[in-house]
Amino acid sequence: MITAARMAKVLLVLAIGVILWLALSANPPRAAGLFDFDKLNHLAAFFVLAVLTEYAFPTLTAVALKLLPLLGFGMLIEVLQYWVGYRYFEWLDVVADLAGLLLFLFARKTLRRYVDPVIQKVLGA
Repeated sequence: MITAARMAKVLLVLAIGVILWLALSANPPRAAGLFDFDKLNHLAAFFVLAVLTEYAFPTLTAVALKLLPLLGFGMLIEVLQYWVGYRYFEWLDVVADLAGLLLFLFARKTLRRYVDPVIQKVLGA
């Protein structure tokens, strides 16, 4: 039986892989329009990572234990970008990552109120 947590874990691993690939690519694809703003990309990516982490680890009640590793992942990306040579470390990227996590914290209860029933309906739980 597929569970929301199992599905979220798979999506979380995929999202981390895609984000890491985009972060370390010499010429990552660029989105046109609104999402052609790097800091907004960081905010959106870390908001999505936070949502996926929330659902991937439903029994972990300490939100900080869910989100601090994501902030560490953001720092790791910046350090790796520094070392690849064709990208660079930017503190504002880390700030944008943190903003995405804080946006999730702000929207968490409302998000759960609307998303949880949809997940239950789709999975038949």
